[in-house]
Amino acid sequence: MTTSEAVSSFRVPIFSSCSKLQKLAESENKILTSLGIKYLSRLIKIPFQNSEINTITVECEQSRPKVAYPIVLIHGFGAGSALWGSAIKRFAQIQTVFAMDLLGFARSSRPKFSENHEEAESEIVESIEMWRNEMRLEKMNIVAHSFGGYLATSYAIKYPSRVHNLILADPWGFTDKDPNRFPQTKTIRFIRWFVETYNPLTIMRMFGSFGPNLMRRTRPDLKDKYSENVYDYIYLCNSQRPSGEKAFKNIATDLAWAKRPMAQRFHELDTKVPVTFIHGVRSWIDYESVSHLYDLEHVNQYVVEGAGHHVYADNSDRFNDIVVNTLENSK
Repeated sequence: MTTSEAVSSFRVPIFSSCSKLQKLAESENKILTSLGIKYLSRLIKIPFQNSEINTITVECEQSRPKVAYPIVLIHGFGAGSALWGSAIKRFAQIQTVFAMDLLGFARSSRPKFSENHEEAESEIVESIEMWRNEMRLEKMNIVAHSFGGYLATSYAIKYPSRVHNLILADPWGFTDKDPNRFPQTKTIRFIRWFVETYNPLTIMRMFGSFGPNLMRRTRPDLKDKYSENVYDYIYLCNSQRPSGEKAFKNIATDLAWAKRPMAQRFHELDTKVPVTFIHGVRSWIDYESVSHLYDLEHVNQYVVEGAGHHVYADNSDRFNDIVVNTLENSK
């Protein structure tokens, strides 16, 4: 192991891995129960390195669901299923909801992914298909955010018959790399050097139990969108072995872009799969550069006012309305 690899994986040993997982489960429970969500949490075994995928299930409130197939939520980089928050409760009004922790993140297993970016992407996509098979879901309405949106699109390209609707919340990894997108300040150059040398969330792990306090100072708005428990949840999601984080780093270039931009592969997606893009007007994602995708017959696009990259949390009412209306009006 190189010095940078050792630093990237470094974790302040405040808690054992087992106690961290238990505390993460407790933190997940606090967030969901504070929203009045009644749920079942299970670890679904899949045949990939003896892994398990944490899955939150919320049964549909209606005896006859208004939507044909279950809704599957896929979170973004450095996140976990509980961050979908109020969306879970709203979507359960029309269908059963399954919120999964991506393999390598949150409460799911932390396998060793390939260091080859194409193989790493394929491994995560296959883990989603293994999970679907274990859950015995014929088809899914997928709602995915950021990195999850990138992976969900890759999944839909390979398994179009399993996707009834693909709803992408400010998806990452679609645009070509633009070196002029961000100002080349000393801070930006340092960040670029850091992420090329270490894993993206190394600093959070190095802060150890002070990590939640660091986030409270830098993101005081999060407690208004969730509850005070969100800081512990995000820290605990990312304080374990950086398995999915390493895969993301290999798939990405300078964090902001994908080595294989999804816009270049979007034509491979079966046009029978309806796609909806939902962007936050203040997002750092350059969604306008792939506006040609929005003109396709099977694609719809929405830009949500008062929202940034985390559009599902920044303006949850508008986001939830768009998703519900899209699914209810789907053929």
